[in-house]
Amino acid sequence: MINGKWHAQGSAAQSDATLRSADGVSFYLDVSDGANYTGALNTLKVSDRLGNVERKVTLEDGSIFATSDNDAIDMLFNKHSSTNGLLHRIESHMGWVFTALIVTIFTTVAFFKWGLPWGSEKIAHALPHETNQLIANNTLKFLDRYIFDKSQLDSERQDQIREHFKTKIAPLSAGEDSEIEYKLHFRSWNDGSDGIPNAFALPSGDIILTDKFVELSKGQDEIDSVLLHEMGHVVRRHTLQMVIEGTFVTVIVMVVTGDSNGLADMGLGLGSLMLSSNYARDHESEADLYAFEHMLAAKIDPVAFSTIMNRMTEYMEALDSDSKTKNKDDNNTVKEDEKTVLDYLSSHPPTEQRVEIARQYSECFKKGMTTCDIVIEK
Repeated sequence: MINGKWHAQGSAAQSDATLRSADGVSFYLDVSDGANYTGALNTLKVSDRLGNVERKVTLEDGSIFATSDNDAIDMLFNKHSSTNGLLHRIESHMGWVFTALIVTIFTTVAFFKWGLPWGSEKIAHALPHETNQLIANNTLKFLDRYIFDKSQLDSERQDQIREHFKTKIAPLSAGEDSEIEYKLHFRSWNDGSDGIPNAFALPSGDIILTDKFVELSKGQDEIDSVLLHEMGHVVRRHTLQMVIEGTFVTVIVMVVTGDSNGLADMGLGLGSLMLSSNYARDHESEADLYAFEHMLAAKIDPVAFSTIMNRMTEYMEALDSDSKTKNKDDNNTVKEDEKTVLDYLSSHPPTEQRVEIARQYSECFKKGMTTCDIVIEK
């Protein structure tokens, strides 16, 4: 016999009641107000056991029998005891609780570190090329409106770079993704009076070169090496993976916090995402290798890539130093909330590592090789 309280459907009023079963098949519920219920045990719905929280047994008419005698409920409804009993044992022992917490943390970390990148890569390559084009159109509009200015580069120089790219570099990707149509765009990107050297690849195949990047490049090979690097991002669909990962994270945060207002933040555009977080280091390394492999095929010394990267890094470090000097407060310390122009390089692989890989590919180039087996230190 199990003692508890009975509630009529939709009523907060309660009456003393007892639940019993003589054969383990049928039940009998006696309520203190004189009401009696009987029927098959399998028609009752029993809430899961959660520690010592009161259990609720729901009858077919919607009325509820509630009791704190969890052990008696488990014994009566033995079909539930295997699952609910296991959960109760886990909840009742701190060792199991701690183990469950560790498993949960590990699973969460594994999802974001390996599961999410793997899933986003599969989805990115499964989506049609029209998805890339749609994202790129909106992104270029965002960048032109808020970030870039019209290029001041001589039009003849622009046409020269475009023609060379169209006839010598873009064809190197033939057969990799026939839907990609590469286009070069020239823009001016300034931080105050200083130009910022950079190149962006939109998922559609549109590649943006800043005036300062062209100015710092000392030869066509250096420009070609960066263009091939950006083509690597396009072919591997790294930008689309960034969007998918960012969307997943945003949705997960909204589900966990219950904040639906976060949907508005998803409309900020890929432009801000590219400028604030850039590609993952693995993506940058993949794009580097893509560039080096195609440079061998195009008879271009891969050392050109490390040369232009070093020059850009030195230039940005000089700007970074000047920016920190300008941002110092009265106590001669750098303001923590002030970002410097070097921040956008923070996700790239260490320059020393990139230079070393380029050097190894350069050795293969000097030997006339079109493929190169290299050793990459993690």
